[in-house]
Amino acid sequence: MKKEILIVEYSPDTIESIKEMLYHEIFEITVAGTAEVAKALLTKKRFDLVIVEALLPKSHGFDLSEYISRNYKTTNVMIISDKIKVLDYKKEARRHGACDFFEKPLEPIKFKSKVMK
Repeated sequence: MKKEILIVEYSPDTIESIKEMLYHEIFEITVAGTAEVAKALLTKKRFDLVIVEALLPKSHGFDLSEYISRNYKTTNVMIISDKIKVLDYKKEARRHGACDFFEKPLEPIKFKSKVMK
């Protein structure tokens, strides 16, 4: 059975980078460029993992993470960002329902290892 992953990201380069890192026959990857599109997709399909950019157009990834953790209890969320370099950002991401936080550029081995878990 394939694992469903939703990437919520607006940067084509980051999307391609994540797709390359996670290229594997066990993953089915869907992409959304905004929180609104992600919410619409969540109503139609069950995702095992949602990878969310922290600073989305017109919204914050933390808000989306909180929405997912409240409404889709079996879906894990990882937040990624290169814009914010705050030490407590990882704690803040978890407080909003994310299981983890990664700074961009993503470290392929570490990132893929977390996703595989």
